[in-house]
Amino acid sequence: MSLIQQRLPQRLCASAVSVALASMAATTSFAQETEQVVVVTAQSRSQQIQNVPIAVQTMSGAALKDIGVANLGDVDAFVPGLSIDTSQSVRPSVYLRGVGTQDFGIGTDSPVGIYTDGVYTGKNGGSLLNFNDVKRIEVLKGPQGTLFGRNAAAGAISIVTNDPVNRVEANGLVRIGSHGTRHAEALYNTPLTDSLSLRISAVTQQDDGWARNAYNGKRMGDDGDRGVRAAVRWQGDDSAATLSWEHEVMRASGPPVFSLTNNKINYGGPATWTNPLNTQLNNDAEPDMQGRTFDGVTLRIETPLSFATLTSTTAYRHYNAQNWQDNDAGANAATALSTGIVESNATWQQEFKLSGETGKINWVSGVSAYRERAASVQSVSATTTSLDTIINHSAGLSPYATLTALAQGLGKATGNGALQGVNLLGQSWSEYMHDKGEYRAYAVYGDAIWHVSDSSNLTLGGRYTHDQKSFSWYNPSRTASGLDTTLAALNQANFFPSLVAARLLTATQAATLKAVTTSNIQFTNPGSAKAPFSADKSWNNFSPRVVLDHHLTPDHMAYVSWSKGYQSGGFDAVGVNGQYDKELVTNLEAGLKGSVNSLGLSYGASVFRYKYTNLQSLTLVPASATSGIPVYQIVNSDQKATGVDLEGQWKLNRIWRLNGSLEYLDQTYDHYVAPTGVSLDGQPAGAPYLSASAGVAAKWPVADGKADVNLMYGYQGKKRCNADTSATGNCLPDSVVGAGKARERVDARVGWTAASGRWGVGLVVSNLTNKQYVSVSTLGSAVGSPYVYVSKPRVIALELRAQL
Repeated sequence: MSLIQQRLPQRLCASAVSVALASMAATTSFAQETEQVVVVTAQSRSQQIQNVPIAVQTMSGAALKDIGVANLGDVDAFVPGLSIDTSQSVRPSVYLRGVGTQDFGIGTDSPVGIYTDGVYTGKNGGSLLNFNDVKRIEVLKGPQGTLFGRNAAAGAISIVTNDPVNRVEANGLVRIGSHGTRHAEALYNTPLTDSLSLRISAVTQQDDGWARNAYNGKRMGDDGDRGVRAAVRWQGDDSAATLSWEHEVMRASGPPVFSLTNNKINYGGPATWTNPLNTQLNNDAEPDMQGRTFDGVTLRIETPLSFATLTSTTAYRHYNAQNWQDNDAGANAATALSTGIVESNATWQQEFKLSGETGKINWVSGVSAYRERAASVQSVSATTTSLDTIINHSAGLSPYATLTALAQGLGKATGNGALQGVNLLGQSWSEYMHDKGEYRAYAVYGDAIWHVSDSSNLTLGGRYTHDQKSFSWYNPSRTASGLDTTLAALNQANFFPSLVAARLLTATQAATLKAVTTSNIQFTNPGSAKAPFSADKSWNNFSPRVVLDHHLTPDHMAYVSWSKGYQSGGFDAVGVNGQYDKELVTNLEAGLKGSVNSLGLSYGASVFRYKYTNLQSLTLVPASATSGIPVYQIVNSDQKATGVDLEGQWKLNRIWRLNGSLEYLDQTYDHYVAPTGVSLDGQPAGAPYLSASAGVAAKWPVADGKADVNLMYGYQGKKRCNADTSATGNCLPDSVVGAGKARERVDARVGWTAASGRWGVGLVVSNLTNKQYVSVSTLGSAVGSPYVYVSKPRVIALELRAQL
């Protein structure tokens, strides 16, 4: 019998194959476990995390609740190598080991797979749900293609919820805090029969916002999230089935944006920008809100066969999301610019997985089918006054001011009172891009651990994937009802021919000005202006994985792994017929992992090197003479990185526990020419060199009860700028703007629980040091008003808990 088998209960060995591959290189747990052993299931098998040859960091749901973590957006500060930008709640961007995408369109997928109970969450618009009865979170770094139903080229985040159990449980939690924070959770679990159990939980997270908008006096930066989860589990003698439903509704104001030019038109670039934290919030977009309605249903069936255990997972997910926001950070009519996106997304997933043990081989195999239907409408809104600002900057012409002056002048000259009253300025103008996508993915995958000897194991895995995607674009003519009414009156009055006859304009000038008033300025592709333009494409891939691990002693292990990852190509949601090729990654990793039980110490260390081909990412291309408004574009680059992951946990005694983790990453472009024409070969890709976290937790008897303290510190080093990001202003860590500077976050809790365990109180502080950070968007540079998003300030809340 191998050492792995000796260290696990016999009933776990059959399923230990799958988990053994996911957790072994860098592990940290926030949980205050009563034992040193942490068990994970990220690879479809239950296994001690110290016996899994992959970089994994785990966080228990109880510990996350203790420090007030509401969703994944609050986790990244404490997971080195993980970065989640939540500036826009329904359009988050997720990065792991420097790899991710900022794309919010429906044409791409994230290279970081997010799964809830093994079910892929789909597009990132539905990924940032509030935690509801979460058991633990497992963050797996590096390609994970052989154990999940969908690819995860950069890594995976696995959220595991609590199943119903055959006993009565009931508990609740209420927090009241600064900025009008109201947070409440409730859970009820009960057996319905000897074999059937029900579990229902609910979470609500509300606050009034932290920033006052001078434009209308309303508060912004608020939370408004309510969710419920219900599950029924049937447990037979050998088989089990769990049916769960999750529902969540989020409504909040649009993301507050702060001007970099002090609410003035300024095309001077980053050298002239001011500190946005000293600028008054002044957002005038209508509407200005974010929202999402999410529903998910999952049926999981587990049944033993004569040679293996069969698990069937059937899942449906659907969400509607919208994001409307200001894009000029001011209430100046000459800079009015706002955007919106409305998205609908539905996914169906079916996965069959077999796991078993045959002689010296533990194995897992699976087949999966995935279908997704998505639709979105992206809009850009301005006024004819701000269009004059855009066009004048790019082409030296203010068409609406010019036409207004000509109409009024001609009216005076001819005594035409109607023309004297013409004003084409201040009229609304909106453009739309309608996208539809339908995607199918089929995969066969497997993973087997061969126990070569009592101390050595060889793991072989592979995945074959077929992806099919269909996409369509439709960008109709702009909507400007007020302008069209005025233009119709001018045309009826023979306005343009009269200007030519009066020699105020040439025929060419008149035709040009007339065309400007009816032509799109942002979504301008003629091939999709009258009817949708469609495209179809498919991709195939085989991704292998090889791991060799060796136990130096029963408590210390070394391993080396080589794996490949894949993500299908896709379509640019804004660029009509914009297509990009599949993304490939090769990852080589070696590590050590173990524990010194006499000292209560466990550790993990790994070194890795990866190389990406055609890494997909979203970039904002600056405005040009032919395009007055900057446009988002999907680009591909070749990147490489070398890095180190370190972690440790130390149980000093029965009271105190310490943990810490660190990642060093040297990520550069292997080959990439930015849309601005700048070659970035060999230059940094943006990720910081260093990210780290540390924590201390303690529990001790006091006043006929138990006191607890939990303090977590997270650090992300400053972004590594390159020639392109420095020039565009997206990376200015040492400037007054501070975009990309090093970030720190401290979350804390002090609490007391009665000896009965029935109730307790606490003080929870998020962002204890009140640090706020900015991220730059140059979309507003079209009207000379770039802006920043700002992270939330400190939140202090009092807590009351109770349970049966």
